[in-house]
Amino acid sequence: MTTSTRPVSVPSLLLAALSWAMAGATAAAPARLTPAEIPWPAAPAGQQAGSSMQSGVESLIVYGDAGKAALYSIMFRVQPHAAIPAHSHPDDRSCFVVSGVWLFGYGDKYDAALLKALPPGSHYTEPAHVNHFAGTQNQTTVVECTSMGPAGTTFVDLGNDPRR
Repeated sequence: MTTSTRPVSVPSLLLAALSWAMAGATAAAPARLTPAEIPWPAAPAGQQAGSSMQSGVESLIVYGDAGKAALYSIMFRVQPHAAIPAHSHPDDRSCFVVSGVWLFGYGDKYDAALLKALPPGSHYTEPAHVNHFAGTQNQTTVVECTSMGPAGTTFVDLGNDPRR
C-alpha cells in the first residue's frame, strides 16, 4: 500500500476542527462565517473563560460554552510582539494556527529559547494542567482551540494574572 501526502489548507483544517466540534453537540445552530465575519470583540475580552487575559489578546468563543462541561471552540487573535506568560488550563486542548506565526513553548516561565515557531496550518496541544507560554513576532496571529469545558486559566506567577 502506498501513502501519499497532500498539503492541507488552513481553512480546511479549521473547518475540520469545527465540524468535529459540532458533530458531538446537540441542537447546535448551523453557522458559516468567513474570516471577515468573525465577530471579534471591540476590545480584548479580558475575563473570557480559558483565555490568557493579557493585553493584546482578543478571545472569542465560536462554538459552545467554555464555562460548561461541554464541547467548545475558542479563537484568539493576538497582536504583534505579544508575550503571554506561563499558565495552564484544566482542560485538554487541540489547537491550530489559522494565520500568522505563533510562538509556543512548554514550561514554568516564559523562555524565548524554548519557543517553537508554528506557521499557519500547524497543530499543537495544550494538555490539561501543563504550563505553557506563547507569543508573536511582528504580525497578528490567529489561533483556534477545541476542548471539553469547563475552561479556566491558572498562571504560574500569580502576579501575571490580571484578575488579581
